[in-house]
Amino acid sequence: MAMVFTTIAFFASCSNEVCVEWREGPADPETGKACHTIVVTNPPKGTDWYVWFGMFRCAADVQEGSNGAIEHINGTLYRAYPTMECGDSLVINYLSRPLSRQSWAPEGFSLQTADGKTKNLAVSYKFLPAEPVPDFEYTQVEVAPYDIIPAAKKVSASEELVALENKAWTEEALKIWNKVEGVPGYYSLKLTKDGVSIDASDEDGAYYAGITLDNIRSNATGDVPAVEIEDWPDLPYRGLMLDVSRNFTTKDNVLKLIDIMARYKLNVLHLHLGDDEGWRVEIDGLPELTSYGAFHALPVIAADGTMTEPVALEPSYSVLYEPKTACSNGYYTRADYIEILKCANAHHIRVIPEFDCPGHSRACIKAMQHRFEVTGDDSCLLYEAADTSKYMSVQDYPDNAVNVALESTYTFFDKVFAAMVSLYAEAGAPLPSIHVGGDEVAHGAWLGSPACQELLVKLREDNPEGLSDTYLLKGYFIDRMLDIADAHGVALDGWQEITQNIDSRIFNRLIDGRLGSVNIWSTIGSREPLPYIQANAGVPVVLSNVTNCYADLAYNYGKLERGHSWGGFVDERRAFSLSPYDLYRSVRWDDYGKMKDLTNVDEGKETLVKKESIIGVQVQLWTETIRSFDHVTYYFFPKMLGVFERGWNASPAWAGLYQADAPEFMSDFDLFYSKVVAHEMPYYESKGICYRKRQ
Repeated sequence: MAMVFTTIAFFASCSNEVCVEWREGPADPETGKACHTIVVTNPPKGTDWYVWFGMFRCAADVQEGSNGAIEHINGTLYRAYPTMECGDSLVINYLSRPLSRQSWAPEGFSLQTADGKTKNLAVSYKFLPAEPVPDFEYTQVEVAPYDIIPAAKKVSASEELVALENKAWTEEALKIWNKVEGVPGYYSLKLTKDGVSIDASDEDGAYYAGITLDNIRSNATGDVPAVEIEDWPDLPYRGLMLDVSRNFTTKDNVLKLIDIMARYKLNVLHLHLGDDEGWRVEIDGLPELTSYGAFHALPVIAADGTMTEPVALEPSYSVLYEPKTACSNGYYTRADYIEILKCANAHHIRVIPEFDCPGHSRACIKAMQHRFEVTGDDSCLLYEAADTSKYMSVQDYPDNAVNVALESTYTFFDKVFAAMVSLYAEAGAPLPSIHVGGDEVAHGAWLGSPACQELLVKLREDNPEGLSDTYLLKGYFIDRMLDIADAHGVALDGWQEITQNIDSRIFNRLIDGRLGSVNIWSTIGSREPLPYIQANAGVPVVLSNVTNCYADLAYNYGKLERGHSWGGFVDERRAFSLSPYDLYRSVRWDDYGKMKDLTNVDEGKETLVKKESIIGVQVQLWTETIRSFDHVTYYFFPKMLGVFERGWNASPAWAGLYQADAPEFMSDFDLFYSKVVAHEMPYYESKGICYRKRQ
């Protein structure tokens, strides 16, 4: 088969400079593998140099005829190097998986020479031809200015026309709104030629009335019909999670995102601040968390080949590490974070901080190790030097689990909790809970730790439920974190694993008012019933289903779309299909547009009994593939508007219908997506917000 390449991007001319070209190879129909090529032009003399790059973990079997090698280091960090004198170019042909998505190509190539000097390299790509995948079909219907997202529950319009240019009407009405009985967030408003009047059950409701008026004004192209609207949210938690650990989003861009969130009446911003790849908020008394743990630099290689990270974390994902250009670097100062809190509070949005632990904790582990090495202070160490545990996390780290048997671990988290309580108090913002993750601790973590083995002697004595050593240690950690949370007057939030595989005493302690919410995310295969299993057990569940709510999954299977595909694909129709109380029918078309048979999808599965335990919905954006704020908004908008809709209107008329394209669903979706096209896309254009346009 002849290879046909298309040159996609040149960032600089090579001339006499060192530069890189990456070429995509076609899949072999017999083996299913592809042979890709890395070419380094004008390389240094000799063989004592490396080209570092980032790539999602995959096999890289170097083929005969190459004059170099490829080595996986950690996480997504790789390096290529010559195995002989190269001459004019280093050429490495390697067998790997076919390139499913162009954004998965290796990136962030950086040269490191024998003297330790580093340089980011210009790179060009030659991809095989690829075409965009057509979007789903829908019927555009006529929409009115008061057809908003999320939809108002009761709208009564008259033939009388009203001019909305006068914003003072809204401002005055919000000052003198009338308090009435109703569910939290309830409001009613009347818009006539004489002005605006608002009734609301609370300040949130009055604020949402103002948002509704602003949205009507935004949608209108002239005078609008006089209208009476009655509205309220079905779910008390309507959230958006932004991962700023893996790749950072600046304060100014978070403030922009908060403004957009307010348009859709979201009330929770979940900031994923600590993970393997970075710690993103300043903590009093622990400056190394951000001076070291918020930045990246290439490792230092000793004469014996060992690598250390003396000044910053090793690079991840894009590998570009210069502070002024790398999206992987940065953090929020105390002042930055307080400004974020104040802005969110003004928009009736509470901010939940997350520090993922005890797994997903490499950044803080390495930062506290650096603190010890520089200052000699071991009071907050999170690892044990004698630990011989062997494991590999889902993100390919062998060193990302905090040691749960060390007292210094709990000293560390006590300081973090105290600092966050202080920040929120200074900002005048509520802090009902702190999210501690609790997910994806790698198998084998802790088992080679002397401290953990000593602790296990005591834990095994009281183990009536026969839990494994790993789960005994996990439960001990959660118990200790509950002690810290209690001491600071906050609850804990977590991912679904936080309530799984722990003894009943700790589980009951969690759900006895000490658990703010649990995000149920993995709902594929045998885990599909998990949201209802946990809800029926009394867990406050926030539906965060990968199949509907993961913004970082690509819009479709096309190679030109950014994003992941491990959980399938999520587009606007898939997000809109989320049905909180009929969860098994929330995927109405498969990943390739084929309609699904929904007749018996709930057979033999958990039935939701405690409907009140489903407290909300949340969209997630994990940022492994994010390189700019434009990518952030592209992933969210308009893809996730359907989840925003479902947080406000949780019981659509088509819930429970077995036919995927039932007329009730199709007419509801046509109206919804017509609002997206007619109102939301022009809004994004007017605000300079990057979004995905229809193909």
